[in-house]
Amino acid sequence: MTKASVLSAPKVIQVLDFEDAEPDDNSIIGRTDICGICGTDLHLYEGQMRFPYPVILGHEFTVIVEKIGKNASTLEALGQKLSIGDRLAVVPGTSRFCGTCFYCRFVPDRPQLCGNRRVLGVNMDCRNPPHLFGAFAERVVVDLLRWYAYKLEDSFPRELGPLIEPMAVASRALERALPPGRSSSWDGFGLGKKVVVQGAGPVGLLVTAAARLSGAGSVTVIEKVPSRLKMAEEMGADHLIDLNSFETAEARVKEVLRLTDGVGADVALECVGLPAAFEEGTRMVRRGGKYIEVGHYVDSGAVELRPNVICKGDIDVSGSWAYPPTQFRTAVELLGRHFDRLPFRRMITHTFHFTDVPKAIETIRSGEAVKVALTA
Repeated sequence: MTKASVLSAPKVIQVLDFEDAEPDDNSIIGRTDICGICGTDLHLYEGQMRFPYPVILGHEFTVIVEKIGKNASTLEALGQKLSIGDRLAVVPGTSRFCGTCFYCRFVPDRPQLCGNRRVLGVNMDCRNPPHLFGAFAERVVVDLLRWYAYKLEDSFPRELGPLIEPMAVASRALERALPPGRSSSWDGFGLGKKVVVQGAGPVGLLVTAAARLSGAGSVTVIEKVPSRLKMAEEMGADHLIDLNSFETAEARVKEVLRLTDGVGADVALECVGLPAAFEEGTRMVRRGGKYIEVGHYVDSGAVELRPNVICKGDIDVSGSWAYPPTQFRTAVELLGRHFDRLPFRRMITHTFHFTDVPKAIETIRSGEAVKVALTA
């Protein structure tokens, strides 16, 4: 039998037993190695997202391969042969999309926009066999024709597993600010550019790290939690704007202008998920700059915005929704090559057993944690 923490209704977690699964030809059975808890999990737990119950949560995870279907050993994302005992980072969103919706047919370079996208640990009903479609469990079933998986080197630290998926979110958000081959026009993100990051939660911290590793000239992080401000500095932030000291939007915008020679940031990224941060952030970007919205995965409400700020500023505003499956390769490379340079491992501040989900969520809600992980 395999145990799993099942979200059967909003705020209701049950630890249930499921029959051990056998892989079909294209699947592997993975023993859960480690799994992170992210904001999406909290929204699902609170009932703020419309997805089917019951569901086994957990989409930021790595697994150790226990069983391999007869065709699955050659289906690793980069073509590496899989063996029992290999450690895999699994892309939770389907890599083979429906092929019939508007986005699959006419916007193929943004596969994450597929209207029928299925996400392990998010919108996969666990009532039907093989049940194990999320990582708040002892094991996960992964069909490698539908979901990408990347084999991790032995040197890749186990505790960085929960950061791969959010690093995919963060690095893709930063890449949304890259100019299309027009560096001489000073558009977008590039070497030496000034970046502002609103919020130092896990995604904001990883955006900070990605900007630093990618050659940003300066990175300014805005946050109110002291431990997260300290972590942002360790991740490469040059300037910190503490909301406890700069209490109004006007004061924070003024400080950003002071730090950017009175002009404004080349790029700013909203990683908070509060509507007011969006309006504020558009005033922190210089004329001709780029503003990236990555924090609002759920509808948190409205905010008053003056369109003249966008028009007069000639600002590019871009949303960043999830990532294409290949973004995991970027995330694994960034984390795997630079974990000795930046303190990624220290982002995991608390670890719980996967049967202690309510306690883990309580710890996140208390503000004590930067990133919480679950193990089997």
